[in-house]
Amino acid sequence: MLEDCIVIGAGLAGLAAAAALESAGRRVVLLDKGRRPGGRLASRPFEQATFDYGAQFFTVRALEFRQLIEPLTAAGVAVPWFEHDGQTRYSLPAGMNSLARRLAENRRILCEVTVTALRREQSHWRIETASGGVYSAATVVLTPPVPQALALVDDLDTSTRQELSAIAYHRCLAILAVLAGDSAIPPPGFVRLAAEPLESLADNRQKGLAGEATGVTILAAPAFSLAHWETPQEETARLLLEAAAPWLGSPVTHWRYHRWRYSQPVKTFPASCYGLPGDPPLVLAGDAFGGPRVEGAYLSGLAAANWLLAR
Repeated sequence: MLEDCIVIGAGLAGLAAAAALESAGRRVVLLDKGRRPGGRLASRPFEQATFDYGAQFFTVRALEFRQLIEPLTAAGVAVPWFEHDGQTRYSLPAGMNSLARRLAENRRILCEVTVTALRREQSHWRIETASGGVYSAATVVLTPPVPQALALVDDLDTSTRQELSAIAYHRCLAILAVLAGDSAIPPPGFVRLAAEPLESLADNRQKGLAGEATGVTILAAPAFSLAHWETPQEETARLLLEAAAPWLGSPVTHWRYHRWRYSQPVKTFPASCYGLPGDPPLVLAGDAFGGPRVEGAYLSGLAAANWLLAR
């Protein structure tokens, strides 16, 4: 079956693109390799605590994103968390993934589908998956981190590949620590250190997430994350928990480990999306184009949809 549009990646950029395209009457299918939509809008319960372990908050600057968020704040779904540099940081008491879940409602989303190749076939794109599945689409929105996206498309010209290959990302190691008591992180429950080995710590309970226990998200700084990418989990956790001890304030009863290979873009593209030359149409989107923020991913998804609709 030939689909109007297939969006690869059901993170915020992909969900935003799908919503805009469907509002314009396009039929859209989203494919995502994860177990659920959201990407780095990642939340999970663990040992009587609830964690945001990817993006910790979002800001609202652009009108388009404000139009999405204002009804959520009015309903108490999104709440102001703290102010910094004149910008309000918002959190979601149901977890950051709840924003993705809302945007995913009534969408055609196929999870645990790993795309392995995109091939032009005259008037459409052939999309191949790791399980041997094949999809066809007249148009494609490609939202994985750019190095992964480039690995899927086999017929990019040299200049395009070189231009997009300049986009770079930090890695990030995360520890989800469950405490026996309260943390020592001062209100509002967030500390940005940006000094090796720690990038930031967030007290998810102070943040408003549900849970009988206090859960602290420990995000490692970029250099440490790169140096310890292959270090055994137990050793990495020991080093990060020791470094975080002054802010933990209570014994750690349980911990989990997570690796973000493409945590945050550090060298971004100057446009909000990137449409490949030629037909059939394909456009790349994500926070590497819209800016390294939650809002940037959303705006890039909208830009990608508008690029397709204008063709």
